[in-house]
Amino acid sequence: MSEKPKDLIAALDDLEEVVERRQAPPDSLLSELATLLLGFPRDSVQRPRAHRMLGVVYSQMGREPDALKELHEARALAAALAPPNYRELGNVARALSSMYAATGDDRLARDELVAALTFTAIGGTPDEVVRLIADVAHDELGARRFENSALLFDFLLSGNDVLDIPDYAAQSARIGLVQALNAMGRHGEVAPHVKVSHTTLSEDDRRLRFLTQLEAARASAGLGRHDEAEGALLVAENFLPEAAIEIDHSEFVEAVTELQEVRTGESAVESLKHLVSQYTEHDQAERVVVACRALAHALLKRGDVPGALAALGRGLRAALDAKLDVAGALRTEILKRAGADRLVDLAGSKSLIGLDDEHDLRFVRLRALGHGSAGESVLVLDMGDGAELSLRTLDLSSLGEKQREAVLAGERRAYATVATLHDDRIAKVRDMRLAPDGMLYTLQLRPEGPTLRDLYLAGAEPTRVLSLLAGTAGALSVLHRRELIHRDLTPDHVVIARDNQGRELPVLVELGLAPVTVEAGLPVYAGLPPYVAPEQVAGEEVDTSADIHALGQMIAELWGGRVPSRANLGRLWKRDEGDQMPRDIGDLVRAMTAAEPSRRTTDLGDIVEVLKSQRDEVGEDNS
Repeated sequence: MSEKPKDLIAALDDLEEVVERRQAPPDSLLSELATLLLGFPRDSVQRPRAHRMLGVVYSQMGREPDALKELHEARALAAALAPPNYRELGNVARALSSMYAATGDDRLARDELVAALTFTAIGGTPDEVVRLIADVAHDELGARRFENSALLFDFLLSGNDVLDIPDYAAQSARIGLVQALNAMGRHGEVAPHVKVSHTTLSEDDRRLRFLTQLEAARASAGLGRHDEAEGALLVAENFLPEAAIEIDHSEFVEAVTELQEVRTGESAVESLKHLVSQYTEHDQAERVVVACRALAHALLKRGDVPGALAALGRGLRAALDAKLDVAGALRTEILKRAGADRLVDLAGSKSLIGLDDEHDLRFVRLRALGHGSAGESVLVLDMGDGAELSLRTLDLSSLGEKQREAVLAGERRAYATVATLHDDRIAKVRDMRLAPDGMLYTLQLRPEGPTLRDLYLAGAEPTRVLSLLAGTAGALSVLHRRELIHRDLTPDHVVIARDNQGRELPVLVELGLAPVTVEAGLPVYAGLPPYVAPEQVAGEEVDTSADIHALGQMIAELWGGRVPSRANLGRLWKRDEGDQMPRDIGDLVRAMTAAEPSRRTTDLGDIVEVLKSQRDEVGEDNS
């Protein structure tokens, strides 16, 4: 076995501490590590170590494929030695565990952590055992298992006859312990640890001093000592890094709003949402990122994971628009918070509308949007650009080859047509993809804003809703002029966005598109009652009158579904029993919801005029 002089090994020792404690930017270490790696022969006991450190640096830079390549090379070399280098195998497993945890794959992270504990117990040093215990403790803290994390951090602080805890590890453990104590509401136990940190931390330990002050502020606030909490926050502000997008800034903003919540009763989450909106309005991208991160952390404390992911996604969009370097860190944080269970990867699917497959095809599931006429739909976050999308899944695996091709041809034509509309009232089509197992995925942008149903339930003024329904009819006319049917029109599938002048704009989403007059013999997917037309439920030929039927049902809901001479059509709009549907609207709704498609009105222009006229009449009555 070949070896190298001690000065080369000493250089590797020095670099290991720099890498472990992140004392230098990772990109500045690449060339030095690569040079050292060349100095060790392949059968050197030090070579796996150099590969592992290179992998850790790549991981810190967000270069996951390069990191995995180096770490797996390190593992193979360490295992090939005689005897195997169990110490280094433990270190490699620890590095892989950290990387998987950062990308949200909790299962692989746990598996590697178990391997790290096993190998390190066989051949590791006491210092490496300490690092592993710290990793487990921080993992428990992140998983909100505060009792476990407090016990492990306390063990590291108290030590025993076997382990010699380095100063930096003890200081980090103390911060972790006070974070766990505050999270459990044991604020009275924090002060002694803060006092020790104040006397032992050096001036160079700025981040640890910052975190100590934050936890001191939280403990004081929890004990009702608001002035002390404010003083601790003022001290903490002195240790903030110059770069305004560093995570310390978002932690500081979060602590400030927490104090505000304790002191005034005003919700920290609502304050942070207001900050995000305020900064967005003034195009202050760095502050948007900071506020979004703080908001995400506050929502996580409430257990609202989808809300936290959406906040981080908004921060990612702001970072990308402003070309901020923090975008990579935000993606890592999103994946970590989401976990593998929420990750949707369409890398094995094929685009049916000719889009470039080099686009990031990873998506994070936020929440279900329900089952409609064209399959299951979920709201997802696009990891490529942070956009929120509707991802629809339709299983075509049971269809014969000819039927499947016919369905795909129709869907492809329909979505290609929508892509050319350039109308802000129609949700933009992002992609349509087919997986080898027969799953069809459609991706559409989901604009920000409440749905029409949200406005119904919130008690919006009739004039406002009448105006939005008129706009919805106008949007439908755009589809119908291009011989397309929505097929799944409901109050949930109209999002109230804002145009570039801040005015409300109804946008059609969740398009279950089909060409006008679906061919006989092909599957027609039923929509949702009471909006779905009778012929669509029966699987008969469907045309634009099916959308007219759905819109008529939505109009009827303003009066609780009490349509003259018809059965109840739904009850979303809560109004006094004395209110009756105006005659003009009643006649319109009956004409729109006739059982026979041929007897329904088809003139959306007339529908718009009746709705606007009624809006104006209601407005005059209320003036």
